[in-house]
Amino acid sequence: MTDITKVPYAPGITVWKQIVDDIQQRMDRGEVRPGEKLPSEGALASTYGVNRHTIRRALQELAALGRLHIAHGRGSFVASTVFDYQLEERPRFSEWIKKYNRPGSSEVLEAAIIPLQDLPELPRILNYGVFPDYPNVAMVETLGKLGEHPVSIARHLFFGERLLTLVDDLKQGLGITVSLKKMGVNDYTRLRSSVSAELPKARERRLLAIDKFDPVFICENVNIDPEGVGIEFSTVIYPASRVRLVYEPE
Repeated sequence: MTDITKVPYAPGITVWKQIVDDIQQRMDRGEVRPGEKLPSEGALASTYGVNRHTIRRALQELAALGRLHIAHGRGSFVASTVFDYQLEERPRFSEWIKKYNRPGSSEVLEAAIIPLQDLPELPRILNYGVFPDYPNVAMVETLGKLGEHPVSIARHLFFGERLLTLVDDLKQGLGITVSLKKMGVNDYTRLRSSVSAELPKARERRLLAIDKFDPVFICENVNIDPEGVGIEFSTVIYPASRVRLVYEPE
């Protein structure tokens, strides 16, 4: 955190509230960035020239405002921006990005054609009974970002012989929806999504730039074409500190 110069306290305003305002202004100016750990209560008390109780009250207020995350035993961290992800009938990463009017990207981490029998997800896939029985699938793993924030790691599995060329298309920078349209899939919808939560693995922490104690949502999705044939099985990992999953019944 940028060194803090003591602020002159205005008369008639509670000191802890002035400290709250000062820290919020520093956050808004980018002096303190999302995910950054604040100095200890003792260090802040010394810097602001107050006792620890006053600092603790200010930090509690910042947490109540959603600007701070207090992890007991580890310290206080600047809260990340939280984005609502709507679980809609037509899942489109590009449309989600547009809602926030921020630059977005979907980086391909890995793309390959792999044997169906090698999929660890195979038992769950077979349970749905909607996917074509073809010996190979197109697997594409992507890292999604909204602005500078990593918001998802997605493992996409595409089924059917005609969809195997997705691997090359996505390596060349085409989006999933555009590539599917090239192959005659003009529409696809969500059949089912299931959500669970767990603590992140080491690779997930690195890619999503999160702490080992920050939970992640794991969203497993089945997408079908207009004829009801399964075209995609995906597993998407979202950092719970940045993404809120929202479902609104019609």
